[in-house]
Amino acid sequence: MKNFILGIIMLTLTESAYAQRLMDNRAVKTQSSIGHWVIGVETDNLVILKKVRDIGDEDYQRRLMPTVGYFVTRNLILGVGIPLGLAPRTGTYYSSGTVGQAGVYPTSISPKQIGVAPFIQQFIGQGKVKPFIGASYRYTYQQLDFSIRDISVYLKQTGNESELSVFTGLTYLISPKIGIDVKLRYGWQSGNHPYVSFPNLMESGYTSNFAYTSQTLAANIGLRLIIGKKG
Repeated sequence: MKNFILGIIMLTLTESAYAQRLMDNRAVKTQSSIGHWVIGVETDNLVILKKVRDIGDEDYQRRLMPTVGYFVTRNLILGVGIPLGLAPRTGTYYSSGTVGQAGVYPTSISPKQIGVAPFIQQFIGQGKVKPFIGASYRYTYQQLDFSIRDISVYLKQTGNESELSVFTGLTYLISPKIGIDVKLRYGWQSGNHPYVSFPNLMESGYTSNFAYTSQTLAANIGLRLIIGKKG
């Protein structure tokens, strides 16, 4: 009788473990499987941990990036992001120019940017917490609008930035379809930031480019949604 009861208990535990493993496998398959699409949004340079070289105006470093990707294998995503940036601000210009223009004037500065960023991302392991590694390339178009309306100064300049980067991080799956990302990215940048200069007392303001190369380590967060399935 004792052996019979122990047998029933062992059978029950075995069936329970099998059922749990089956549910886990189904969950993992739902989380990352060939044919799924992934849409998301992430910060870009939310916290800059280290700059090997100064790359000028930080308004051009922080962006928001919607992404879309596709699972080409169980744990490998090919995708593309669209870096977007808009950081308008106001300031004050102290003019010591001609008699008619000398004084203190409010300014308006509006950096804008948009780009494209293809990437590859490899998940490692299974479960709710999934480490990943990856690499990306991005090209960003930049435009700077500067104005001092009181003295009719309106300037515009364009620039660009290219970056090759590698990244690593973790995705925490709060459900089989929704995940939160934490990412560290190290990038090598080169480009031309637009900026504004007033070279003399006659207020002959003009815009120009600041050419640079740099390296940046940054921390970011993001949110992803896994949708669809290959039929």
